[in-house]
Amino acid sequence: MNLPLLFARRYLLAKRSTNAINLITLISIVVIAVVTAAMVVVLSAMNGINDLVDKLYSPFDQDITITAVEGKTFERSAVPLDSILALPAVHNSSWTIEENVLLQCGDQQAVATLKGVEPQYLAMSDMATHLYTGKPKLEGAHGPAAILGIGLKVELDVPLDDGVLEPLEISAPVRGRKLSRDRQQAFEHTAVAVAGSFSLNMDFDSKYALVPIDLADSLLHYRGAVSALELQLAPGMDLERLATALQERLGPGLLVRTRYQKNALMYRTNATEKRITYLLLTFIGLIGAFNIIASLTMMMIEKKQDMRTLMGMGAGGQLVRRIFLYEGLLIVVVGIVAGLVVGGGICWAQQRFGLVPMEGTMVEAFPVKVLWTDLLLVVATVLGIGLLATRVPLRALSRRFLHAANER
Repeated sequence: MNLPLLFARRYLLAKRSTNAINLITLISIVVIAVVTAAMVVVLSAMNGINDLVDKLYSPFDQDITITAVEGKTFERSAVPLDSILALPAVHNSSWTIEENVLLQCGDQQAVATLKGVEPQYLAMSDMATHLYTGKPKLEGAHGPAAILGIGLKVELDVPLDDGVLEPLEISAPVRGRKLSRDRQQAFEHTAVAVAGSFSLNMDFDSKYALVPIDLADSLLHYRGAVSALELQLAPGMDLERLATALQERLGPGLLVRTRYQKNALMYRTNATEKRITYLLLTFIGLIGAFNIIASLTMMMIEKKQDMRTLMGMGAGGQLVRRIFLYEGLLIVVVGIVAGLVVGGGICWAQQRFGLVPMEGTMVEAFPVKVLWTDLLLVVATVLGIGLLATRVPLRALSRRFLHAANER
């Protein structure tokens, strides 16, 4: 039988001669529970935001992107596409071309980024789920068609599936021609119908226009060159590991990056915000841990007679110290369990019922995502705080009251 734990459990549940001790113990448990629940909810909320940002950017930023180290384009022959597609980790791929162009419909104009893609790119980016109007296709009744960000479509006021009366006119500078010599011949022009519009985020919605890669190649005079090769990996694959292997295979002339590396600043900022929030909540937990010190101190004062009785029966000072150590840990454990239940319940209710809405955004309710690694981190952190608050002052406090008990 674990005698110190038995005494600690009875001390935790028993009524005290002074109600203030019960109240302070209850406050200690509530503080630990609140800190634990706050950590679970806040960290889960930040996970939800990171997950939302990842979903908003991932349609245009595929898992791995291969680009030229120098210059804007490279030849397709520089990449052994067949051998890359043969890799089990690679699910799909698309050559892409990107260039800034001028879009015009009637009297409305807008500068945009033209992105030429292969047909399978629409499936890779899950365009059908992000479509706001129209259909996810790059071919219409009158030939090649474009898919615009909703911001561009509204700004240009371009109709859908009208490649004759009100087509979308695309003007792009021809590679190698100087504007100062002949402005008319320095630009290439084409007109296409608009098949649909997508809505991802404010940045992409007002920036991108998708067209077939053959149209972009002809308009920009790329002659088979491309801006990038974008790869979609099978679920669960290690992006960093495959990117490193591809970089070694392709050599120094090409740059292989994951979508996290392409947006390193954004993801690094999100991770830093999460760490700072965690440290702030940990500091709040340290302040709240003083309640445990107060509770144990008052309990030692009340239980001086019990300590003297135990020591008179032959109990050593180490056993008495363990009683109050376990007492403090029981307070922490009860608080942690209560906090996990409350925090997990709040996250579940937010996911299930959307208690906190997000009006005017891409999602109806504030996103939350509970990760088991965060739960382990929260438990370890709060348990460490509790152990520190229990054990560090316990040596001085126990010596003082044990010495008083021995004198009597």
